[in-house]
Amino acid sequence: MLIRNFSTSILCGLIWLCTPFFPIGVSLSHASDYERGFAALEAGNYEEALYYISFHAANGDPRSQYTMGVMHRRGVGAEQDDREALLWFLASAESGYVLGQYAAGLAFDRALGTDRDVANAIHYLQEASLGGHAVAPLELGNLYFKGNGLPSDLAKASFWWTIAKRRNSPGANQNLSKLSAKISRKDQAKAQRYLSNCQRKTLRLCFPQRDQ
Repeated sequence: MLIRNFSTSILCGLIWLCTPFFPIGVSLSHASDYERGFAALEAGNYEEALYYISFHAANGDPRSQYTMGVMHRRGVGAEQDDREALLWFLASAESGYVLGQYAAGLAFDRALGTDRDVANAIHYLQEASLGGHAVAPLELGNLYFKGNGLPSDLAKASFWWTIAKRRNSPGANQNLSKLSAKISRKDQAKAQRYLSNCQRKTLRLCFPQRDQ
């Protein structure tokens, strides 16, 4: 079952580099305080950064929530805590923030702050992929190639690695080259059908489902 409901303490956070934006609910009068937190972070002024970013994270800003997760994951500016990191990544992911979705997917795949959960890993990595994240389809391909916790599916591995290649994801070309020596003609044809279908539809409407 996908994790949808959770609670977490209101803690302070810090973000890695990502594109600035003013989310819905942040008025122009508060915009300077919003950016002040991230500017303080880049300058290494963690106390000031945490003061501002934690406020916006607690009030539902997905970029700040992702930042909280990064802080707890890396133990920078707060106690290292993988479970707390995952909770913040999930909050960000459920708001549709692709960095939060990608981080949550990796956490479920690598058992960081939770038991390994392949269903959740695939769900959040797919959402990040559908949102345009460059590396998420590479990780999806890895899951289907290895078959660790789900049946190995080289056609789906090929499909997602091809999407990653089109987004210039590092390692996608090498993975596809190695796969070419292992994939059967049947799976090659299936992967091509997936890709051909996506020429007529958006990725969200054409990507291969787990039960296909």
